[in-house]
Amino acid sequence: MVNNSDQFFSIEHAFQVNAIPLALGAPLPTQEAFELSIPAPFKLASQISTIDSQTLSSIRQIGGVAVELAEFLNLQAKKIDMMMGYLLTTHDEEQFRHQGIKFGGSQLTYLSPQSLAIEQLVTLKIFISETNCAVYCIGRVTACQASDDQFMIDVQYTKIIADDQEHLVRTSLQVQSIALKQRAEKRKENKQ
Repeated sequence: MVNNSDQFFSIEHAFQVNAIPLALGAPLPTQEAFELSIPAPFKLASQISTIDSQTLSSIRQIGGVAVELAEFLNLQAKKIDMMMGYLLTTHDEEQFRHQGIKFGGSQLTYLSPQSLAIEQLVTLKIFISETNCAVYCIGRVTACQASDDQFMIDVQYTKIIADDQEHLVRTSLQVQSIALKQRAEKRKENKQ
């Protein structure tokens, strides 16, 4: 469960999100009910991500051939992530698909043709393709603003597995790192 005082930075980035609004006034499920509602592929993806991160941090402490071993395991993990990404696309429900524009470890923002009420609960399936990140959680609408012919909806996570929240934080850092490298390469090309 997310502690409302836990605020993480968010980055602007395009991604897909399934946002399934719950009925107005619907109660927040218990942690047990939430965990039972998580689709199996999302549970598996979360477990794989946790194992990968624990394994790589242990190997980096070994020294010697650890760099090569870590690189090999990283490649193996990427293959598994690609397979999981494909599996998880079967849980991408087109009628609830929205364009995400900003995400982080505690909240996200997406565009929707319909407005939602402040405090309304939303089931979220977050898909960030660059890092094969897929997270299932429940959030609460904190803002809904008209933007052209759509609504910009801010959602703070209220029920999320701690490892999934950590995965979103790592993913936001990875996406930010990728963007910074691309900018540096463009600057380098422009100088030549």
